[in-house]
Amino acid sequence: MVGTRPEIIRSATVVSALKADPEVRFNLVHTGQHYDFLMDRVFFRELAIPRPSINIGVGSGTHAEQTSVMMLEMERYFERTRPEIVGVFGDTNSGLAAAIAAVKLQIPVAHLEAGCREWEMDMPEEINRRRMDHCSRVNLAVSEVSAENLRREKVAGDVYNLGDPLYDVYRACRKVSDGLELWRGLGLKKNGYALLTLHRPANVDDERTLDAILSVLSSCADLPVVFPVHPRTRKHLKSRKRRLYNFTMIDPLSYHDILSVLGGAALAVTDSGGLQKEAFWSRVPCATVRQNTAWSETVDFGVNFLTGKEPEGIREVLEEVIGGRGEIKKRFKGLPNPYHKRETTGRTVGLMKKYAREGW
Repeated sequence: MVGTRPEIIRSATVVSALKADPEVRFNLVHTGQHYDFLMDRVFFRELAIPRPSINIGVGSGTHAEQTSVMMLEMERYFERTRPEIVGVFGDTNSGLAAAIAAVKLQIPVAHLEAGCREWEMDMPEEINRRRMDHCSRVNLAVSEVSAENLRREKVAGDVYNLGDPLYDVYRACRKVSDGLELWRGLGLKKNGYALLTLHRPANVDDERTLDAILSVLSSCADLPVVFPVHPRTRKHLKSRKRRLYNFTMIDPLSYHDILSVLGGAALAVTDSGGLQKEAFWSRVPCATVRQNTAWSETVDFGVNFLTGKEPEGIREVLEEVIGGRGEIKKRFKGLPNPYHKRETTGRTVGLMKKYAREGW
């Protein structure tokens, strides 16, 4: 089951392996939580993900509206098709709806990217991921920190640390993205610009917070900013008629393209969970405009920096990271990758088959 841009991307290698397995009858369900071409269909095409068996087309709405519609539609779909296991990713309304609909029909749930915690219960994603973990028959953690979170909470399902399936997707796509060098087409020099992505309501809906982020980056004349603008963020920028200096504002990028721009950047500034890890793997210093992160290992390594949510703190951390980006980059040498295990995709498929055979 997928429904959003991050889920579609993370699913690519696992979906391909399931689809190719002669022992598996595989269906892909898309909820349509993300539906804009640049946030949805482009990734199916680019990552060679097969066409979904069904698209619920839930579209926009409140959390309750989205989740309830998806639960009803997925319950009907599961009753009709009777899957032996349902795989869900991450922390979205789509994943929560699928997990609850499945478990109430006594269909085993496999939660990929399980055990992530940011310890903020005012975040919808934190509520979703905790509920998904506790109703899953098997929880597939992406790191030992995530696995330990699950063990500490004594989740009912079994726990495995298989590594991050996103890393398998990242490695496969880097072969293409490294050759694109999109920064050249934007008139920029490698290691001479920052990449900015923002989409979370706490950052883009709050004018003071958004001002703090943009004003610091706009004031750095020697560090141009590439800004792929999320639809939600673009709406706020237009309504406030904000003038940005030193910015190259572009449409949201495909996965190959975002990795290409990230790979040439001197610094990433983001509120995206996925981009934090991709910056780490690309050895790019990262400032994360959030109070907490599920990827605490990157913070402990001193290459990812949390700004907090107060405007003054955001300004202070961004200025420090911008000024110290050269020294921070040196810290990547010799760092382990806590999200990498051998055969993540193959072992994920193997465990899904195992629990499908065993049933509830």
